[in-house]
Amino acid sequence: MLQQQSEKSILVKFVAPHCGGCTTLNPILEQLVREQSGLLHLVEIDITEDPDLAMELDVRCVPTVALFKQQHELGRLVGLQPKKHYVNLVQQIG
Repeated sequence: MLQQQSEKSILVKFVAPHCGGCTTLNPILEQLVREQSGLLHLVEIDITEDPDLAMELDVRCVPTVALFKQQHELGRLVGLQPKKHYVNLVQQIG
């Protein structure tokens, strides 16, 4: 399970070395985190380095982006999506 020690919400990006979409997604997610004025952490997890966590969280492909608050998953996007979908996901933390 994802251990959360912060009151901030966590945006988790699951990646793998072979994933070109993961690299494309970096600037989009970094911008979203900056726009949230410190209310959000961005964490990257390489599923090849932590396959047990990926399996536990049912991550089957990359990139997968999940939003967590107090260890509860609020939403998830699988595959490379348009920027507005990530914006909508992050807006859930209100």
